[in-house]
Amino acid sequence: MERSRSAFPDWAHLPPLVLHWISDRVKSITDYVRFRAVCSPWRSASLPKPRHLPPQLPWLMFPWDSQDEEDDGIRLFYDHWESKTHKIHLPDTIGMMCRGSYRGWLFLDSQQEGAEVFLLNPLTRARIQLPSFTAADNESDEADIDIIKVTFSTELSDPDCLIIAFPLVRSSTFCCRVGDPCWTKVLFYAIPDVFPDGTYYNERFYVLCLGVMHVVDTNKPGDMIVYDFRREIRCANVFLQGEKSGVYVVAFFGQKEQDEATAQKDEDDQAAHDNKGTTETTPKLKIELYQFIEQPLELKKITNTSDTALFFTDYYYCLAVCSDDWDSLDGGSVYIQSKHVPSTDTDGDITCYNIFSGKLNDFKYERVASEVTKKPSFGPRPPAMWFQPSFV
Repeated sequence: MERSRSAFPDWAHLPPLVLHWISDRVKSITDYVRFRAVCSPWRSASLPKPRHLPPQLPWLMFPWDSQDEEDDGIRLFYDHWESKTHKIHLPDTIGMMCRGSYRGWLFLDSQQEGAEVFLLNPLTRARIQLPSFTAADNESDEADIDIIKVTFSTELSDPDCLIIAFPLVRSSTFCCRVGDPCWTKVLFYAIPDVFPDGTYYNERFYVLCLGVMHVVDTNKPGDMIVYDFRREIRCANVFLQGEKSGVYVVAFFGQKEQDEATAQKDEDDQAAHDNKGTTETTPKLKIELYQFIEQPLELKKITNTSDTALFFTDYYYCLAVCSDDWDSLDGGSVYIQSKHVPSTDTDGDITCYNIFSGKLNDFKYERVASEVTKKPSFGPRPPAMWFQPSFV
């Protein structure tokens, strides 16, 4: 009997070097948490905040009602890859609205005059205080700013990291560094007050409005360069995405936008325009990807995205993930909250579009909103957004 017991290895007391070697080869945050939960020796041999993990597969973060007086602070994050909803208690989010998510951090404020603004990491509970918007360039009229998109210039651990906040109804954007006493306003002249979409790349701010790209260099804030791409993307719902390799435009063409594009292209051919509605040959959804190139000036259509997958929800929440890091991720695909997809019945589903084929993948619609829809709403909910979990 004693002999049979000793035949089994003592997994709890593997050499620390071996355990550390194993933990360094775990890629998924969920698996890493499970690894550290096995036993005390395994937890002691692994870092609580590892830096070796690649950018993670996103979770879909459900919105909450900031006016709910009975809010318990439980937030829902749906992990599509494991078909599981994570419930995380985040009391710091009670009474706050999430204005954006970037690289594992949530941007939170309460949209009240003089309200605090901060970043929160839902996994580590780390919190970073930011200036309120009453202190934007010492102007007192910024209390009603409605932020709808947030991005960083680099990793937040970099002391030179700029945090960029794009408001909904302003011809400007705001930026600051951790520790700054106030936000710095960057003006964009001669564009409508309603914000289209924006991003930041290589010390430049980019705003795209009605097919016109406005660029402001941080080293020359008084100068603005304007590029007109209305001919290429005038009818599309567009999103800007800043990546390490450049600035990209993602164009969504629904049936209405495709009809308008066809009408503009064939406006001199009245017969073709009249017959357009008799035979529907275009899909209900089309997505095109472009790279913005300044030298020479062009909006270059990208046809090979085999190493990248894109994720979208409502409005301006978009992120890109390298598909080479994950066997379960389809390169050249766009994972969409299905409000953008006319063929689905609910905006709580997730579906997948393939850029190569121009079709929806053979992909089971994933109903994920049942727990949220049961809750009454006391005010307008913000949109759901993809959240990329991170320990750092």
